[in-house]
Amino acid sequence: MALSRLRRRPLVTLFLLVSLMPLLALSVLAIAISSDAVTRRADQSLGLSASLSSRYVGEQIHGLQNIVNSFAHQPAFVAALAEGDPARYDHRAIAATLTQLVSARSGIASAQLLTADGTQSDIFPSQPIGSGKAAVAVRKWFAAVSDSRAVFVSPVYTSDAFGKPLVTAIAAPVNEVAGDGSTGPLLGVIGVEYTVINIEQFVREFASAEGVLVTVVDQEGSLVAEPETGEGTTVQRVLKQGRLGRSGRMQTQGSEAELIAFAPVPGVGWTVAAEITVADAFAEIDRLRITVVAFAVPLALVLVGLTLGHWERAEAEVRRLAAVDSLTGIYNRRSWDEHLARELARARRERRPLSVVMIDLDHFKRYNDEHGHPEGDRLLAEVATGWRTIIRATDVLARYGGEEFSLALPDCSASDAVTLVDRLRTAIQKGQTCSAGVACWDGKEDGSGLVARADRALYQAKTQGRDRVVVADDLTAAA
Repeated sequence: MALSRLRRRPLVTLFLLVSLMPLLALSVLAIAISSDAVTRRADQSLGLSASLSSRYVGEQIHGLQNIVNSFAHQPAFVAALAEGDPARYDHRAIAATLTQLVSARSGIASAQLLTADGTQSDIFPSQPIGSGKAAVAVRKWFAAVSDSRAVFVSPVYTSDAFGKPLVTAIAAPVNEVAGDGSTGPLLGVIGVEYTVINIEQFVREFASAEGVLVTVVDQEGSLVAEPETGEGTTVQRVLKQGRLGRSGRMQTQGSEAELIAFAPVPGVGWTVAAEITVADAFAEIDRLRITVVAFAVPLALVLVGLTLGHWERAEAEVRRLAAVDSLTGIYNRRSWDEHLARELARARRERRPLSVVMIDLDHFKRYNDEHGHPEGDRLLAEVATGWRTIIRATDVLARYGGEEFSLALPDCSASDAVTLVDRLRTAIQKGQTCSAGVACWDGKEDGSGLVARADRALYQAKTQGRDRVVVADDLTAAA
């Protein structure tokens, strides 16, 4: 009896091993799948972080470019320089313009005007004429604007302004305007020094929220912003190795290996990089391996399920971000096309009406010119937020492009759509108006045809004087 048990023991052990081998193999496979999922998630997360950061930095710089360029074209400012001889400039008018320019955006350390030969004419706040590195940087951005006759964003440098802040200069040419409106000779160059601490503050807040480290370098590879003092030098060195102004992903080697995604700031020449250590990126996998060894197959299988569920949620969040317009928080153009196709299929299947509305904010370019692009962006966001409180949960509101919005109204006739649009029109603040075109599905056309009819009605509304609603095929304006 004892001998029989001794003989069975190896067989039982072998049976258990054979039984567990598929489960162990599945556990190993699950770890491999999870590793791949975490790698892809890390790549996507870093790429998205780099892209969003570069977009924010670009919006800040482009907004400053627009502000400086608009001041450079102010008739009163150009007239103050019209004499050509700096000794005869209207310095009072110039000083008033520079003072107004400095107050146009927080973070501007100084504004100055250089004559056509590069001599400093006026500066606000007042400061001694520098002769060090700041003066060299000023001469460089002056030369760049003089050569290109276009707005220029400089590499960062230490300013001579109060506190010696690290700045980037945004400069624009001031040209004489001929009687026929054409651009004449260069009268001077106007520029502002913008303290990059504002960019660094955003970078650190964003990095903390996203769990990544973000670094920004300029077109020459100098640090604009870094996670903490001294922490951006590694990424800076990596980007200067032929990666400035490019997009990509890479992994550094060594004991502190890092995953890095980088993206250019469009039209500026700067580069933004998001990084995370490989140890942090794969911390979940290390814990999973330890758990499989310690608690065997059942717990390993549970953890695999949790890991896959976590990945699915991460993918769902990425899909959500890809479907939403970052400025207004409503659907973007691609999501609109998908939702419209689904609503058309439902309307066709259930034989119910479907109305599409195309809405355009009136004279939005003029609003931007008068109030600035940041204020224009704020208006778009406020309009979208207000409209979302008015429409039904089943309605689909999207930003079609620029200041144009699209709205799909399931189970809604053209007349009901007009009533709803009138409510949307009255909800717009700040004295802004809008024009709208309404089209009700004819039961045959596809989404592009339906949108095209609504768009033609919108065109008719704008042609008839704006601030009204026109129904497609009827083309009768409801002011």
